[in-house]
Amino acid sequence: MSERAPISLEALRSSDGTPRHVDYATLPPDVVARPEGIQFQHNTFVVSVATMVLISLITFFIPLFNGLLGGAFGGYHAGRMKRALGAALVTSVLVPAIILGAYALAGPHLSRLFSGLGTGGWIALHVMGTFLGAASGAASRPLDTERDLYRPPLRPL
Repeated sequence: MSERAPISLEALRSSDGTPRHVDYATLPPDVVARPEGIQFQHNTFVVSVATMVLISLITFFIPLFNGLLGGAFGGYHAGRMKRALGAALVTSVLVPAIILGAYALAGPHLSRLFSGLGTGGWIALHVMGTFLGAASGAASRPLDTERDLYRPPLRPL
């Protein structure tokens, strides 16, 4: 086992020979440091929205199932019903806007986006599926997974 060599006093001095030290100043009680902009305490909401949007865009060609699948994964990740339904609200606006925006680049044939079902029917099925999936995903997550992941088994008497 090797022992550490003690640090010499010369190593603690700066290049001009003065000792290195730091002066700490006390802030007045009315001065607080706050970050600029919106700061999320946890990024669970943002990741839930991203999960819902990504899965819904990948499976956009299956109208009800895309919302159910995206909502279930995002709602499970959100963990709480309020957060899951908020993420579903954002997703139900973002996904149709992304798809309609991408389709608008192809030309003015918006009424024939989903032949047979129509654009309005696809949006309605997507929104219903997203909210149902988000509610079922949030409800399927046990409440105690956020607090402690491991509980020791009970010993029989």
